[in-house]
Amino acid sequence: MAVVVAAVVLVGCGSETAPGHSLGTVPDSTPEAVATVAPGSPAVSAATAFLESLSSEQRVTAVLELGDSRRSNWSNLPPGSVRFERNGVRIGDLDLEQTDALHHFLAVAMSPAGYEVVTGIVRAEDALAESRGGDRSRFSAENYWLAFFGEPSDQAPWGWQFGGHHLAVNVTVVEGRSYLSPTFLGIEPATFVHGNATAAPLDPFANAGRAVIRELDGEAKALATLASRPNGIQTGAGRDGVVPEIEGAAAGDWSAEQQQVLLHAIELWVGVLDATSAQARMDEIGSELDDLHFAWHGEVDRGPIYFRIQGPSLIIEFSTEGRLGGGGSHYHSLYRDPSNEYGQTAVAAN
Repeated sequence: MAVVVAAVVLVGCGSETAPGHSLGTVPDSTPEAVATVAPGSPAVSAATAFLESLSSEQRVTAVLELGDSRRSNWSNLPPGSVRFERNGVRIGDLDLEQTDALHHFLAVAMSPAGYEVVTGIVRAEDALAESRGGDRSRFSAENYWLAFFGEPSDQAPWGWQFGGHHLAVNVTVVEGRSYLSPTFLGIEPATFVHGNATAAPLDPFANAGRAVIRELDGEAKALATLASRPNGIQTGAGRDGVVPEIEGAAAGDWSAEQQQVLLHAIELWVGVLDATSAQARMDEIGSELDDLHFAWHGEVDRGPIYFRIQGPSLIIEFSTEGRLGGGGSHYHSLYRDPSNEYGQTAVAAN
């Protein structure tokens, strides 16, 4: 079943083009290539350019073995709140050239929509710091780390991880295709001012879940509605291998229009990937459509809300930590493919 991956519409995540930026800040335009490297796929070339910009000491920190057990060392918590050191190199420890190279890699390795969402989450940290009395030791756009697992290559599998507070993007690349699982996207505040514009990077994700429950009626809506709210995200950091009990309404019983609204919601998470990888993933999910379930808790037009989309190879959770919308709102979400965590199945089949 072919599904066209939709672009994420963001409000105010970018502003006027700037030629440069200070350490730890996110450029307002997609960075251009910063170095000339050997021919290869764009993601491999950009990764190689970034690694070549590092010192020998930084490079040792940045690249781990593909099968390193530390790959599961990710968290949505801020620095100082986790029991392990985060993997890779920290944005705040990079110079301007290295920071540009890092952002160029992210922009190439993800879709434009994915890059905007991820950098929007990073930008929100500075707004959060201001709301917390200027505490930049914990909340700062400098406190994000990039690590590689295996050498970036067009011939062999490799992976990368980018994250910090409210963010953990885990990608495995096998034969040019990217696999996203597991990936945490969260934000606080959910709405903030950047430049002269208002940014709300995860609002489309929240609204997509609301659109699904609005589309349902009768028995389907009753089956989808949970009697009690789960205690936040059930499959987040430190929960590898956890598969929640199937709940909610089965999409196989829905109309074609209702199913399409559900697929649009899924596309927002899958669409973080490059277009080719995202299309391949949506084709897989489309083939499992009859086995997908949607579960919902909360009032559609108010917070808090929780929803989960789950099938044989998919878990998406979204939870508001408090109210829905506005500067004081706080969102968590998680995407997993329990059949291919950290791309292990794809790597084994290679």
